[in-house]
Parts: sequence; C-alpha cells; structure tokens
Amino acid sequence: MKGHLLYWTITAICLLAGCTTQVPHEAKEMKKDVVTYPDFQEVTIPQGIAPLNFIIESPCEKAILSVKNSEGKEVVIATNSRNEIIFDRKEWSSLTQGSTSLQCTPYLYNDKQWEKYNSFGINILDEPIDSFVTYRLIEPSFMSTGDIGLYQFNLTSGEEKTIIRRCQNITVDKNHEQSCVNCHSAQKGNPNNKMFYYRGENGGLLLTYNGKITKINTKVQGMFSGTTYPAWHPTLPYIVFSSNDVLQDFPTIRKGKTEFYDRRTDLILFDIEKNEIFIINPSVQLETNPTWSPDGEYVYFALSDSLMTPNVMPEFEYPKLKYDIARTKFDPATKSFSKPEIVWNVTKEGKSATFPRISPDGKFLLVVISEFGASPHTHPDGDLFAMNLETKEVFNCEAANSQEAESYHDFSTRSNWFVFYSRREDGNYGRAYISHMDSTGKCTKPFQLPHKDPQTDHKRLKVYNMIEFANSGVKFNESDFYDVIWNKELVQAGSDVRNNATDGQSGASVIKSKETDGNSGATNMRPTDGNSGASVIEGNDLETGRFGAKNIHE
Repeated sequence: MKGHLLYWTITAICLLAGCTTQVPHEAKEMKKDVVTYPDFQEVTIPQGIAPLNFIIESPCEKAILSVKNSEGKEVVIATNSRNEIIFDRKEWSSLTQGSTSLQCTPYLYNDKQWEKYNSFGINILDEPIDSFVTYRLIEPSFMSTGDIGLYQFNLTSGEEKTIIRRCQNITVDKNHEQSCVNCHSAQKGNPNNKMFYYRGENGGLLLTYNGKITKINTKVQGMFSGTTYPAWHPTLPYIVFSSNDVLQDFPTIRKGKTEFYDRRTDLILFDIEKNEIFIINPSVQLETNPTWSPDGEYVYFALSDSLMTPNVMPEFEYPKLKYDIARTKFDPATKSFSKPEIVWNVTKEGKSATFPRISPDGKFLLVVISEFGASPHTHPDGDLFAMNLETKEVFNCEAANSQEAESYHDFSTRSNWFVFYSRREDGNYGRAYISHMDSTGKCTKPFQLPHKDPQTDHKRLKVYNMIEFANSGVKFNESDFYDVIWNKELVQAGSDVRNNATDGQSGASVIKSKETDGNSGATNMRPTDGNSGASVIEGNDLETGRFGAKNIHE
C-alpha cells in the first residue's frame, strides 16, 4: 500500500512539473521588438497597481513571457488562446511588491521554432496613487446621445463599475429619450461630495452632498444658459460653474471632426448649503474651464482675448478665438471675486491655453495648448504643458504627449501622478492614460488603464472623457440615482440678491465697476496687461446649435 502511495505521489509531482511553463532556452535570437497592446513597454507604474495584462500582437502561434523583478524573482507565463498575457494577481503582487523594476522577455513560436525578442522594462515607483479614476464613456456621435454612462475604475483591482447610465424608467417601461449624463466632478477633500448632470426628461443636476442625493435646477433668472463645467471648492460648500451658449461646426479642411465654440459665457458660484446662485462678474467676454487653487483662494480659468458680443461673430471665424489662463481671488466672507489677472499669457505667441488644473501641492499648473479655441480634445496639435507656479518656468510634457490630441487631465491627491485623455491610439477614440510627474516637472511615458481584459479598449467603441482621480469609490448605487431622477421633485436654486441688476442685454447681473465694456454696462474683465480679457468655455452641455440638432459631444 505504501509503495502504491509513493508511486502516485511521485507521478503527481512529475505531472505538475510537466505543466510548469518553461523558458525555451533554444530560442532563436530575433533582435527586434515585440508589438503589444496596450503598450506597457518602458512605462512607469506605482506600487499596488492592477496587473498589466496585454496582448501579443506580433504574428505568432503562441508565446511565453519571462518576467524578472529587481530582486531576482522570476515568473514565466504562457499566452492563452487569444495570445494574451494574463497575470495571476498573487504572482503579480509578489513580482512588484518591493521591486523597482521588471524585465520582460517575450518568446514567440512560429513555424515550429521559438524566437526570442528584445526584452523591455517596466519601472516601479514606491509612490502612492489614488485608488480610483472616474470618467464618462460616450460614443463619438455628435447628433444624438447614444449610450452614455459614468463609470469608476479601481486601479488596484482593474475592475470597472457603473455609476449611472442612460437608464430605463421601469415604472413606465420606456427608455429615456435623448438623455445624457455628463460633467461629473467631486470635491478633492471629500470625494463622496459629487455631482453630475442628467439631461433629458426628469433630469437636473444630481448633487451628492453629506450623504444625500438632490436633483437641482441651477438656472436662475439672469442666466442665458444653464450651468456647465463644474469646479468644487477644496473644502467649502461651493461649486464654481461656467454657463455656456455653445455652437458646433463640422470642419472639412482640418483633421478635427467637430469644433465647439462659445458665443457667450459667464462664471457662476453655487452655494450648496444655501442652494443659491451668484453670477460672477458678468461680461461680454468669454470664460471657461474653472478650477480652484488647492488652498481655495483663487479660481483659475481660461480667458479669451476676444470681446465679441452675442451674435456678432461671423460664421467660421471661431479659429480666431484664443485663450490665456487667468485667475480671480475669492473672498469667502463676502462670496465675492476680484478682477481677474493673467497668470499665463500664451496668446502673445499666437496660441490658446485651456483646461487649467493645479497639482494639490500648488506647485504645477497643467494646461492644454493648441492653435486656437476651447475644444483641444478635438485638435491633433493639442499638447499638455506645465508651469512651475513658483519659478514661472514653462515646459512641454513631452514624454506624455503624442501626435494626437491630449486633454481632460487631473492630478492625484499627492500631486505625483496625473491622468489624461489621449487619441494617440488611432486619432479617433480618446483613451485614459496615467503618467508620473516628479518634483522638477519631468513626466514619464504613460500607461493605459490596466483592465482585467486587455482587449477592453480594442473592443470599446467609446471615448473616455472628463477623467478624475478619487481616493474612494462612489457610495451610492445606480438605483439610488434612478430613484431620485424618476421619483423626486426638482429643487429650484435661488438667486443671490446681487443678481437683481441686469445688463439689459442677456439678463446677466451687473457688478458696478469703474471699468465697463461701454455697451451693456457689464464689468469688463480684461486684465491689466492689455492682452487678454475674457475666458472661453468648451461645451459638453450643449443647446441646439446652428444645425438645429442636439449637439452632444465627448
């Protein structure tokens, strides 16, 4: 009996040993690089990131990958039937924990011969990153909404969860026609305080604040349009919005498929606890993409050098619109704002800067610079640039940029990582990428979101946009939001008493100032440097445009 047991024990060990993937030592040296998707070769990642699963796209019947970490530990993995390298989470953790790098050597099998390709590295930094990113997924359609949703991605597990989608009202058994979810944003200091718009029947601004969901109409008398791009104060119960009158064009002589431009814009302050709207320094100038400084003292935004009034801009003249980055100081005691000042003048170089974001440590200002306009996500020339706010040094984030558009960026809470949108893959679909920025502003080659299924972005015919970091997941379920949308009353925001005076043209309130535009009596926001005066805001939440269609854009 003991002899039989010993036999089967030895047999089992041998069988297990035979199933272990081995490096093919007799492989032919090819001295060329392997093609993978996503491209994780020579990227820099944080400790604790989800496994970087990928596809071997170089022609082969099967493949083997040898992975060695800086401590000498090796794991050998064989591709599955789809030529994918799928890491076991425990093995991935054992490889990356405490390691500073991985060396990956691929072996491909073709015509009864193993071939050894060039090794590639993956750098690992012991610098924490936020646990989640949130984003909208939208079909690249510009005439209707399609299937649009908000999602959160867990960077440690590679799992994606739906926050809310264009939904069905089960009580009446019909789809929400032309509904859209967009412009989501959370408070950096408390990501459970979150907001997004639900457009369409029974829609409104969905505000998650202090554990409660409220549906609000933020358009008050004196506003020519509803609120659009949001920016939460880091700690106080305030959100600054833009309010936009947006048009859309479909150019035939440029690579960009569509162009969004503003006809009118204002900045708006929403006092959450008072449920009150204040129209900030109304003006005929254009203001866009507000964001707060980490200390909450300033609102930064893009400011146009144009003084065009409503309906004055000739058709197809929007390429003349260019923007600088300005800021206005906030006084929380009076909920008032100072006259804007330019902090980054790019129009003097014939360029346009939009989408300002400041690292939480207050050191770097990250923007998109392109030839013109406030829609850099459609411009192949749109690149990420940063300014050191201490030294005023400006530099191109060259390692993160590509030949296609980059935009929609956001810093992690520790300021060392930033996530952004890029069309580098095919010029059509914007994907989410993450890059590291060190204390000198140097960036690393970015890596794509590490989905469990490496085919995800290959198969996903949608665009990622408005991508934000978060250090905790959304606490509410889809059903909680659906209940508010379908069953709760829309709460009307109140109007700040300072909005009572209007400019007689757009209905926007006027703050008396020594310097006015001479036409409507609205405050002239042109800064003292004499170059730029108004900010421009891109349109995600669009009214009917020149073509009579609902313009729904990424």
